[in-house]
Amino acid sequence: MKAPATYFEWKEILDKFSSEDDSVLQLMNEGTVTFDAGTTGRFMILFEETYKKRKQLWVNKLKNISQHQNIRSSSDFSVAISKAKNELKNLILYTELKPFNAELKKVLKNDLIAFVGEVRKSLKVNAMNDRSNQMNSLLLVFENLDVEKVSAPIQHQNPENFVPNKKRIIF
Repeated sequence: MKAPATYFEWKEILDKFSSEDDSVLQLMNEGTVTFDAGTTGRFMILFEETYKKRKQLWVNKLKNISQHQNIRSSSDFSVAISKAKNELKNLILYTELKPFNAELKKVLKNDLIAFVGEVRKSLKVNAMNDRSNQMNSLLLVFENLDVEKVSAPIQHQNPENFVPNKKRIIF
């Protein structure tokens, strides 16, 4: 599969991403978007709908994790939230795709920051209502996720003399 360039190609690849296919993130990052009078609105709607679908999938997974996992201790809560955090990272990477213009990136990122804030607030309320204090561990684990600090991996070019996993001595 190649990086998307046309509206049709973007629609195909975004449908895959909406269906939890994270392998297309790299292709989307390499894609190009040409905004013109006829496609700008359609592209924006398509990107936003994909974001909303993926965000809803994350919410559903978070609910399923908390409902179906047998949570008996604070460490069980930590495992559940760690799974949820890993799923959220792909959504964060989506908001930073290179082909997106600055305005779209800003809108998606701000929405995600507000959304994560709402989830934190909800967890705090639940933690306060939990008399066993097990929810506090859940909250602490989730509190460590900072949407601003997670970003797309940067591709580094290896210099000719670079050998992976080899120790270098620097004087």
